[in-house]
Amino acid sequence: MSVKSSARCVTAALAVALSAGACAKVPSTDEGRKETTMSEDSSESRTIDGYTYTTAPVEVKLGPHRYAFPANLYDDQIGPAIGGGVGLTLMWPELKAAPPGTRGSRSMADHHRALSISVNHIDRVPIADLLGRMTSTEATSEEGSIYRQDPTRRLDMRKPGADQYGLTPYSIDETRMAEFTTAHQKQTGMQAKRNPNFESDWYIARSADGALATFIKCEKLQQGRDGLALQGDQLVIDESVPVSGCTHNIVDAENNLSLTLFYPRVFLKDWKAIEDAARSLLVAYKVA
Repeated sequence: MSVKSSARCVTAALAVALSAGACAKVPSTDEGRKETTMSEDSSESRTIDGYTYTTAPVEVKLGPHRYAFPANLYDDQIGPAIGGGVGLTLMWPELKAAPPGTRGSRSMADHHRALSISVNHIDRVPIADLLGRMTSTEATSEEGSIYRQDPTRRLDMRKPGADQYGLTPYSIDETRMAEFTTAHQKQTGMQAKRNPNFESDWYIARSADGALATFIKCEKLQQGRDGLALQGDQLVIDESVPVSGCTHNIVDAENNLSLTLFYPRVFLKDWKAIEDAARSLLVAYKVA
């Protein structure tokens, strides 16, 4: 399972818990045909192996609300998954749906251009508290447990840095980490295990009133490099190191929805455009 898939599974599991419904290589450029994006014209279709993929609207319920997303906007380009929740895909850089019936024939570059959006209705905790729960340990540890004081998992124990792309990065406070390690040894009798290569980089954006509005976790670059680089709007793939991914969390408070976006770290610079595009889908295709 890829890191991206693993992250997605963890996030989906959290959403379900809160919802009632729900290799020796050299750098290479993928020269396959770049998958184009399209408007959601319901007259467009493609038949593959007897199934006709279309852009026709397919309804789905998210809590008490109904949405009619074009079929090609869903992850499988057919419709919502059974069991609740919605998975959508936008193609970078246009941030629009891919043509119907093209999912199975994507090049590796197009695979990386596909930005996934998981949408879930939340009704077991106040939607306004969701991002705060994600950036703390109160929901995942017992009171008095040393794990509640883990600086790697608490925003209030991380250190803010200089803004990047309009986001504030929060790094692990090594002084607090040393204190946690000592306390962990004392309480459990075991040394705290740590692998900095797997400690996520955190990025935060806040609303005008200072509340959490965006929470992004990105995997660290391996050997200081990423498996993807940009040359204009073209992706250059370096298979000698893994592709670092980001998990981008926001909420639609009005409709009690959580949105989790998954994309390569190389696209972090476009986080605001990606976020705005995701939000616009919920506005454009809400029917009730």
